Amino acid sequence: MLLELTGDHPENPTMNLPSRTVLSHGQKEIEVHGPFPEIEDQLLAPHREFWRR
Repeated sequence: MLLELTGDHPENPTMNLPSRTVLSHGQKEIEVHGPFPEIEDQLLAPHREFWRR
């Protein structure tokens, strides 16, 4: 999903990995909830604005 928001730009490469994969390899256990399709637009709105800059 992040790759879809940031775009495929050679100066700003984005890993194409699920958040669960990334977070499961950290030093702290983090529980990921979702997906939540019924509120997806609301959750993604701040990210869409940020990556348009």
